[in-house]
Amino acid sequence: MNKIYYLLLIFLCILYSPASADITLFTHSNEQGEMWASGEITSRYENWNWFEPSPQSNDNHDYGYYFIQSRFALGYKFKWLEAFLQIQDTYVGELPDDAIASAPAGALGLGATYYVHRRQSDAHGTFVKKGYLRFKNILFDGFSLMGGRFDYVDGLEVTYDNPKIMWLKKMRLAERMIGPFGWSAFTRSFDGGQTSLDKDLFNITAMFSHPTEGGFENDHHTITKISLLATTLTLKHDKIIPHTENRLIYFYYGDDRGSPKVDNTIPDSQKNKGKIEIHTIGYHWLSALKFGPGEGDFLIWGSRQFGRWGSLSHNAWAWAAETGYQFTNISAKPWLRIGYFMSSGDSNPDDSTHETFFQMLPTARKYAFFPFYNLMNNEDFFIQMIVKPIRKIEMRIDFHILKLHERNDLWYMGAGATQRSGNIFGYTGRPSFGDRNLAKMLDLSMMYDFNTHLNLNAYYGHAWGNDVVENIYTRNDSADLFFLELTLKF
Repeated sequence: MNKIYYLLLIFLCILYSPASADITLFTHSNEQGEMWASGEITSRYENWNWFEPSPQSNDNHDYGYYFIQSRFALGYKFKWLEAFLQIQDTYVGELPDDAIASAPAGALGLGATYYVHRRQSDAHGTFVKKGYLRFKNILFDGFSLMGGRFDYVDGLEVTYDNPKIMWLKKMRLAERMIGPFGWSAFTRSFDGGQTSLDKDLFNITAMFSHPTEGGFENDHHTITKISLLATTLTLKHDKIIPHTENRLIYFYYGDDRGSPKVDNTIPDSQKNKGKIEIHTIGYHWLSALKFGPGEGDFLIWGSRQFGRWGSLSHNAWAWAAETGYQFTNISAKPWLRIGYFMSSGDSNPDDSTHETFFQMLPTARKYAFFPFYNLMNNEDFFIQMIVKPIRKIEMRIDFHILKLHERNDLWYMGAGATQRSGNIFGYTGRPSFGDRNLAKMLDLSMMYDFNTHLNLNAYYGHAWGNDVVENIYTRNDSADLFFLELTLKF
């Protein structure tokens, strides 16, 4: 615990330091271009109180751990060229070595997931997070070409100045399928190339890459046996259709690592072997418009998948529909939203088709703030309220009712591949024992911007387990997650 007290001391020193509002690093510009340096330090303490299995060895379900993530970047921007290099150093401490219960209880929270990757209570990694060259307006206006190591954020190929549209894109569309796993300690990157044609009315983006290790893994080596292709066509907001953005997607995911797949077939059966090749086509429609005393928003997202899951054919789908209304002319500007998500599961483990929607390489926590589930074989009804009592504070409360779509499939967790090889697939699955009702969940989160450099993020989530959870965690079917995170940018 001495390390926790030390981190708290650092937090207080930074918080009350007058210099924290005026920190800047090197910036130099002239007619040739601009060069700059920047940095970022994130520290987080997490406390997990996982669902409690029957008494057994390695059943520590209540523990805390922390990490410190530091990034330093150098950039150069010229009228036709941008060069960028970012180094990341991450240290994770006090991971539990006794929180991996026997199956089906498994890892009792994400602290156990971090631990199982290296079998060490402390993990440290230093690596190149980003390093790329980007050529702008080559061949013709609006065309760019980028190569190297970069972040790819599904859904943010186009950005705007409109804060409402950007919140919806960042929090309710981006990274559903592909993302840099930003909430994790080690994150992930993508090694490859990206092209973009950006015009006033539309944007076309194409990306081919291999993801890196990361997330819960402290290395950042390229996973060459996973290939990723992403192509998108975005009709820009309020350009062709008033108040609306439309986007078409095509993603290809190929995985030839040979890691045991997580599905509802018999482990290591002949059906479970072979390469994964999945094609995803999809669409989103996003709109926000003013009427009455505020502004309404509407969102539809859907995708269809086909391909191969080893020796099985793959056929799956998912969709989401959400709407909200924000009262912009009253104090705190309350924003009430409601939505429903549904994805396919596999109803028959013995047939020749794998029907569980596969989330590929997402940032899963965007859609599961308490990440004991993800968007595979899932139904999620939620009500959400966002308020800003003062300009620097945003508060959010969510209530979710969670079910499995197919009772013969698994309860899935995870955010995709984290290792090049070995037995860690990137997703875990627990049996449902023929039930569908998973849990009810309440989220409370607060973000406070002290200034342009310093941000505090606090979160508490509580889950009331239902039938699926109760079948596995017989001693206590409730769980809690609390974290406190401080980010300093300079």
